[in-house]
Amino acid sequence: MKFKQNHFRKVPEKLLFSLSQIVSDKVIISTNISISARDITNGKYKKWNINSINDLNDESVINFMPSKREGPSSKINLVGRTTILRDLPKEDKSWNITGPNFGDYSKGTHTSTITKPVFQKEYELPREIHLSIKNIGKEKDSDEIQLKIWIQELLSKSDKLFSDDFLFNLNLLQESTGNCGVISLSQEENDKLIEEKQKGWEFLPIGTGDIRGKILQKIGNKKDISDSSQERIDYFTNPPFEIVGHINGINSFERYIGLELPDGVIILENFNYGNAIYVLKSNWETFSKMTRGELIKQKSSETERVTHNKNWKINLETVLGINHK
Repeated sequence: MKFKQNHFRKVPEKLLFSLSQIVSDKVIISTNISISARDITNGKYKKWNINSINDLNDESVINFMPSKREGPSSKINLVGRTTILRDLPKEDKSWNITGPNFGDYSKGTHTSTITKPVFQKEYELPREIHLSIKNIGKEKDSDEIQLKIWIQELLSKSDKLFSDDFLFNLNLLQESTGNCGVISLSQEENDKLIEEKQKGWEFLPIGTGDIRGKILQKIGNKKDISDSSQERIDYFTNPPFEIVGHINGINSFERYIGLELPDGVIILENFNYGNAIYVLKSNWETFSKMTRGELIKQKSSETERVTHNKNWKINLETVLGINHK
């Protein structure tokens, strides 16, 4: 369906009606649109990873992630969101600042730890949902090409988070295409997506797996890696503290790499889009059983968020209780 607005505050009545007509519990967000071969040639759809008409052969499926400039949901999808919980009691928070010795940088610098009560927060991790595109035919006597565009995330109407996820995915598709809809799945598609959804993480004990290789795959094996990214790769490949093993994200969490510490704390890092490290007060057994919805939204009482500023390593180790002399 085509809608005038770019973003919905609530699900449109037409889509609620379409949803009510679907008997099955499992649905996905999908739409069909027409695009012109001329627009493809002029580069209009490069942001969808369509560079030429040849990219749309009969069997190909093109995946892309919307730019954060497409709209509010697209931005959350890429970088996450932080919400201040002003209705909850404040809690003590510590962070580090670096300053000059005796007010003179020529005499060196020192790091000081500041602790003060702050409002609790809820962190929504980047969802990193991809949109998929397939050519489903060409209009007769026209250069218009029919495309099916959908989100390969299975939604269950019986899930307690269904309403939130349904609206989020509708907006993600709407912001990129100006169209959105909802469909049920064939049993074969349903079984395949359920199987893939159940596989989110793999645990790699110390000494198993090529961790650096897995990280490089996550960032696309780029030839030119910035110094800051290289620093993060080195840090997570060989952390300067004891760990039990690495956690490798797969499928919908494929861009994440994690560490588990001996006390059960989990550290998650995203090398592509994440602008922060997340420290979860959990353990592998509990963490691996979390649903996607439970993992995406974490309160600061359960999770610490460490931004990638110049003191990120010291701040991370302060959160972990590692003393610096």
